[in-house]
Amino acid sequence: MEELDRSGRFFVAVHVGAGFHAPANEKALRSAMKRACLSAASVLRKGSGGCMDAVSAAIQVLEDDPSTNAGRGSNLTEDGHVECDASIMEGDSGAFGAVGAVPGVRNAIQIAALLAKEQMMGSSLLDRIPPIFLVGEGARIWARSKGIVLPENMAAESEWLVTERAKVQWQRYRKMLDDAMANTEISASELPSSPQKTSEVSERDVNRSKGDESQSSPLVPEGDCIKDTVGVICIDTEGHIASGASSGGIALKVSGRIGLAATYGSGCWASSKGLFGAPFIVGCCVSGAGEYLMKGFAARECCVSSSLSQAGPASACTKVLRTILQDSSQHSTDKSAGILLVQVDAPTMGGNSPKLKAVEIAAAFSSLSFGIGYFGSSLERPKVSILRSTKQQQKTGMDHFEARIDLAAEKLS
Repeated sequence: MEELDRSGRFFVAVHVGAGFHAPANEKALRSAMKRACLSAASVLRKGSGGCMDAVSAAIQVLEDDPSTNAGRGSNLTEDGHVECDASIMEGDSGAFGAVGAVPGVRNAIQIAALLAKEQMMGSSLLDRIPPIFLVGEGARIWARSKGIVLPENMAAESEWLVTERAKVQWQRYRKMLDDAMANTEISASELPSSPQKTSEVSERDVNRSKGDESQSSPLVPEGDCIKDTVGVICIDTEGHIASGASSGGIALKVSGRIGLAATYGSGCWASSKGLFGAPFIVGCCVSGAGEYLMKGFAARECCVSSSLSQAGPASACTKVLRTILQDSSQHSTDKSAGILLVQVDAPTMGGNSPKLKAVEIAAAFSSLSFGIGYFGSSLERPKVSILRSTKQQQKTGMDHFEARIDLAAEKLS
């Protein structure tokens, strides 16, 4: 095992959502990302073939951390409950698994990962086609039938998922919604209200009340943290890749709403081939308000754009994000979004198997902040950061980050 720890190459990238991450929460979020990176690394160090397990392990760390909007600490639905979405994709086979609007489950990614693994195993008993996407109580029942341990007392589990911070936020937003509905009833004879405006409270609504990140408002306390999906991308020593996403969804969402994190091609994507079949290893995770990113197949489009781009992955991400934002502006939707992408250099042959050489990581975001982290076999420790909007974003509508990591080099600090 020690020899594997020294010689095995790997890379993991994580994010904790695009939105507004209050400075008061930054320490907790940075810690969560570090622990997620280390959890994935512990799996990847065991050798090739563990990418999906590494993604699942890292996301479970983020789901269990109350500072993220996934698993415990998730945003609450309109009626005050936690319903989680998650998905995962394996790059070589294209296997995909997802769950949506699942109640009373600590780690929705576990179920999504098992769905994807069943895809890779092929047909089941009597050649029944295995499902790739399950929702609600049906996902819980299926998970239990496959051996995933879930508490019998769903009420207690659901209560554990709700944190005090989420409850206080829900009470504040619920009052905003009730007041808006009351005003709507008064003016109903003049103009019917849009369901989007009365059923969901997005970052745009909060930003409108607070002005900008530097200003305080009674509606947005210093500890508030508006964000969406968490995501992870993992690459093992032979260049196999997988990516995944998990989310509690947008605040005050309608019960049963399925968001970006569970949607095929939108929340996450991983592939080992380019558009025309040539080897090209890339993975992507996307975070944001949801609906307009789902319609744009954001994660898949970023991977395709990267495979065709001569200007690098950061340019590909910003190009896709700009296109999606332009399309969404016609409908006056929330424009907060974040894209995390990892592109892998073609592995070199080392002995009888390919050997991971280098990766490029890129992030593009249009939100006030975007929390990202990464770790590789050539690094001494995970690198994590809460990226903040700059003057560049005021000009172009987005910011970006990019880095190249040589995994064949000696360990870097």
